[in-house]
Amino acid sequence: MGDILDIIKSRRTIKNFLPKYVDWNKVSKILDAARHAPSSGNIQDWRFIVILEPSLKHAVAKACYEQYEIAQAGVLIVVVSDTEKVERYYGMRGERLYAIQNCAAAIENMLLEAHSLGLGTRWIGGFDEEELRTLLRMQAHIRPQAVIAVGYPKDIPDKPQKFPLESVVYFNAWRNRHRDPAKYMQDVAVVLQRKAQATSESLGKLKDAIVDKAKEKFSKKETDDNEER
Repeated sequence: MGDILDIIKSRRTIKNFLPKYVDWNKVSKILDAARHAPSSGNIQDWRFIVILEPSLKHAVAKACYEQYEIAQAGVLIVVVSDTEKVERYYGMRGERLYAIQNCAAAIENMLLEAHSLGLGTRWIGGFDEEELRTLLRMQAHIRPQAVIAVGYPKDIPDKPQKFPLESVVYFNAWRNRHRDPAKYMQDVAVVLQRKAQATSESLGKLKDAIVDKAKEKFSKKETDDNEER
């Protein structure tokens, strides 16, 4: 199995798409990847509205603050959340946070699967929510979270700059860094290994004690039985 990190690093946000048909088999794989994402309590509150009609894609693009270039994509997928369902289980925190997190996890799966299939994607979070809701006839408790454009890239952008790993990782507390994380992790591993070994030895001694006690009890019972005969 290849390292998924290669797919993650090579994925790009595509601005312009070729007006080219996307096979449904590929679209279904992207949607299948989405539904296998983790969600709070496995509630799976996400739903996916697939837009194929050119006129409707154009209307969705208009609702996305006139980002008309996405109408050239083979398909638009509107990711929505059933906020009523999330709130029923998790209250306000579910509606305001978990619903967003769950859909974001599903979206990331979609982006990576699409890239692995030779397609490009664009994650759009800027849109007129009420306009999009009306356009796609959503009920009050269904909230659009994102519009994902999927298609064949017209061009591939250069790799964007990313912060180095050491500047975004802290250990045990905010802004707490280690100059040699590998050594730190190795030291932690040694400590954990010692604790595991000590626990194993304790369990071994406990097991021996239980076995000895059982043998002693069995031997005493055998002696008592012989005396009764």
